Amino acid sequence: MRITIVPAGPKTSAATIRQLLNEAPASVDVYGVYRNISKVPAEFMSHKNFHAVCGDIEDASSLDLSGSDAVMTSTPPFFSGEDPFAKTEEVSNNVKGAVERVGGIKRLMLLSSMGAEFAEGVGEIKTNHIAEKVFRSINVPELLFVRCGYFMENWTMFNLQTLRGSDPYLNSLITPIDFQLPMVAVEDIGSTFATGLLSSYAPPSKPYVFALHGPKEYSPNDVQAAFSEAMGKQIPLKAIEKDQLADFFSTFIPPNLVGTWVEMSCSFLPGGVAAPGSDGIENVDIVRGKVELGKAIKDAVEAGI
Repeated sequence: MRITIVPAGPKTSAATIRQLLNEAPASVDVYGVYRNISKVPAEFMSHKNFHAVCGDIEDASSLDLSGSDAVMTSTPPFFSGEDPFAKTEEVSNNVKGAVERVGGIKRLMLLSSMGAEFAEGVGEIKTNHIAEKVFRSINVPELLFVRCGYFMENWTMFNLQTLRGSDPYLNSLITPIDFQLPMVAVEDIGSTFATGLLSSYAPPSKPYVFALHGPKEYSPNDVQAAFSEAMGKQIPLKAIEKDQLADFFSTFIPPNLVGTWVEMSCSFLPGGVAAPGSDGIENVDIVRGKVELGKAIKDAVEAGI
């Protein structure tokens, strides 16, 4: 059996590859498609069942998925200032075309997000809606969309500088700070995709759409407690209110994308179109991961914030 991960660079892809190499039988070969082969983790290159190939989802002619039985794909965020929605449609069609060119691929799994059922009002999450729309018509027998909750690791990404300072603190884009959201660890994403890619059981529908959440819902207060425990001292929490989001994002996102990211953030807050319990949220199966927030944050801190 051959499983291909395209693109293989994102952390979610790396987590999937890691899990596959740990649990797959010796008869399974794992292929990772990288734009830059020099960035392939050494832990993968040393494994006899792993193969790195050069390819770029932005260049359709570079994608060769020959021999694949199952494929994982995802749409990375675009920060270059280009239209993220047009780019998403382009790269999704590139991967779709590569799958259909070779034929014989039995299963495709797409990394998506909660809120992907909405065509408008969810900002950057609309990229996931577009990707799902493109892949719905793909010519493979089995198609799965995995709509993930808020990545636990996002708390580290958005707070690297503040946590590394002499007086570390956390910014929270989620308000109020006792508001609970589905969150999931990248480790659980990798485990879920590895299980799905290896499975011999046909999903109940095409596409089969399910949500992937952590063991329970968490609030920013829970995140603060997790960082305080992991870092061995009390870490203050600073709430970024809705009217402050634009200024916050403008410090590291191209100006033409700020509004999109503000809309995305607000869509998950109380009253937002994708907030838990809101009308219009699609009723799908929920799969629960095993990794608690405390472990995900502890691992991030130990990895070197």
